[in-house]
Amino acid sequence: MSFTAATTPRLILSKIPTFPFKNPRNLFSKTLILYSLKSPTHSNSLLSQRVNSLHPKSSSTQTHHPIQELLLLLVFSLTLFCFRLFSSALLPDFPLRWQSLIAFSHEAETQTKVYPEHIWEAIVAYEDRRFFRHFGLDPVGIGPAVFSFSALGGGSTITQQLVKNTFLRNERTFWRKILEMVLALALERTMSKQGILSSYVCKIYWGHGINGIESASNIYFGKHPSLLSLGESAMLAGLIPAPELRSPLRDQRSGKTFQARVLKRMVEVGSLDIEMALLTVRQPLYLNLNRPEHADGLSYLFSFSGLGRGENNKLNHVGKESTFKGTWDWERESKIWEVCEEMERWAMKVRRRTSVKASCLK
Repeated sequence: MSFTAATTPRLILSKIPTFPFKNPRNLFSKTLILYSLKSPTHSNSLLSQRVNSLHPKSSSTQTHHPIQELLLLLVFSLTLFCFRLFSSALLPDFPLRWQSLIAFSHEAETQTKVYPEHIWEAIVAYEDRRFFRHFGLDPVGIGPAVFSFSALGGGSTITQQLVKNTFLRNERTFWRKILEMVLALALERTMSKQGILSSYVCKIYWGHGINGIESASNIYFGKHPSLLSLGESAMLAGLIPAPELRSPLRDQRSGKTFQARVLKRMVEVGSLDIEMALLTVRQPLYLNLNRPEHADGLSYLFSFSGLGRGENNKLNHVGKESTFKGTWDWERESKIWEVCEEMERWAMKVRRRTSVKASCLK
């Protein structure tokens, strides 16, 4: 028993195999790596990685491709829709009109250099007081017009009115207004301010089938615009929004009414003082009536009731002598007196506000 117990451990130890490798674990790890390389799942994963590396975004492209097509179709449809709307608002010969207006602006600017300064001051003060400060659109003037939802429009600058009268149709639509703004911005970048203003006064309608300030000055006063006085210039500026309705040839009382409105605007913007405005509104207006129903050829708008009481008065104006029928129109004269009195009350309020502001600053 002792021999057996002693020899058994020897036999067991002698049966332990010897390996040629220094570390048997290296063989086991290499076997695992070799097996993993030969496994079909690993080969499939490698293949899929190679395919994905060649087409990394194929799946995402397939997902977003319909959305991109839809967006492109939507943009193309909107472009066609806007083009259709804008083309319907534009006049057919728009390119020719654009070139003609640019050429006309140079001629008009040269022609109107001899006009007195108060003509421009009256028109700008009454039509677009921030004309020389804005870029074709006046946000201060557009805002109230948009929020008031007025069907009569409003808020248009002189540049927009020139665009509307030259390039666009007369229909009132939202898209026409948008196109008017776009063209006004483009026109401001193409023409000078004085060129736009000169083209405006030489193209707009002044009533009785006449266009241009030169024809209007000749019809209403029988003189060239370079000879117009401050009161006459103010009256012409007051006719611009509605020349047929405001024409003094239809209603002689309207001449003083709208003249006073323009003079107030000129005082508000600082181009005229109150004393000169009061003096101008008191002066008479001489209208040249070249129409068959006016045989005397000259109509006199009174500013004072003491004038014109005689049966026949001789009026000598700009070297012309004409006979005036001394019929007294109480309705007309009372209206003119109301205009003068209202102007004086307005002047008193303005002076009072000015004195209050001056005292507060002290």
